[in-house]
Amino acid sequence: MARPYGLLRAGFPYLKTLGMRRVTNFPIDVALGADKRVYILERSEGATQIRVWSLDDAERLTDELIGIGNFGRDDGQFTWPVQVITDGEENLFVSDEALHRITAITAQGEFVSKWGEHGQGDGQLDHPSGIAFDVEENILVVDALNHRVQKFTKDGKFLMKWGRQGVGDGEFNMPCGITVDELG
Repeated sequence: MARPYGLLRAGFPYLKTLGMRRVTNFPIDVALGADKRVYILERSEGATQIRVWSLDDAERLTDELIGIGNFGRDDGQFTWPVQVITDGEENLFVSDEALHRITAITAQGEFVSKWGEHGQGDGQLDHPSGIAFDVEENILVVDALNHRVQKFTKDGKFLMKWGRQGVGDGEFNMPCGITVDELG
């Protein structure tokens, strides 16, 4: 029997609004950090970054928002990012569909590592989209155009995969998101 899951916004009262146009343009994902930090992944054509905001700052308009990363193909840059997650040390991990890779960055914006290459083999990626940590802080990556999920260590070592294209049990058709509950 499946466990019940509630929708994110169902039953939660309004708390506050973060950002405004020109400050947090085109948000596509958020991740939560310590000390009420919110990491807002922004993506638009030719522009992308992670904005760092504190919930405490939401009461006042500020130009002091920290921006992490920018558009490009180099270390710490993104072209078509999809999701951002934080690990136990509050490092940020970002999946990038266009670059077929996962990028790790510190909460202060310093580049840590990147891994992934385009392809269909074990450990290779074709438009990685959703990412999530399991209970051991391995990363599950939804490999959308390879129609599967792959499991990696945080430094990119391939561990396992499952799924293939189709509509039956254990088969996917361009999956895009994933989550892991507290039971793994």
